[in-house]
Amino acid sequence: MTGKEKAAVVIIDLKRFFQADGLSESFSYELDLSGMELGGVKPFCAPVKTSSRLTAFGGSVLLQAETAYTLTMPCDRCFETVSRTFTPCFSHTLVQELSSQEEDGDWILVPDGKLDLDGLLQEDILLDLPVKFLCREDCKGLCPTCGQNLNEGSCGCTQREVDPRLAVLQKLL
Repeated sequence: MTGKEKAAVVIIDLKRFFQADGLSESFSYELDLSGMELGGVKPFCAPVKTSSRLTAFGGSVLLQAETAYTLTMPCDRCFETVSRTFTPCFSHTLVQELSSQEEDGDWILVPDGKLDLDGLLQEDILLDLPVKFLCREDCKGLCPTCGQNLNEGSCGCTQREVDPRLAVLQKLL
């Protein structure tokens, strides 16, 4: 495949699963998210590896998916590029229609019996990403005055600049 071709979207026909209880099938594939941009960066340098299982029960289908991917992004505090590996698991109950009792549950409606697995897993992965991407939990970030990476050492800037409007309160400390 050349760089200009787009990878095929994985569409799963679930009709046979909706019609047969106990039917189960496992499969693995790779999801290409290399074109996705987050915060001005394309963090998915390698495909997302997925291992999924479909299990039919009671007119619905249970989808269980294990994923593994590496994000390469700048730290939100110090801007050093860092790679971290994530291995989340996702589970969804797929139905063709909802009854009035099921409207309050967590169901994925698949009325035509065709599931866009790429779209569903992409959404799961995006919702599972950390709000803050840090190089380490105790990252000190950058000095707001000179821009020195404080993880590498102190910069010597005066760290305690008090807002002149609050200077009176400083005397109480």
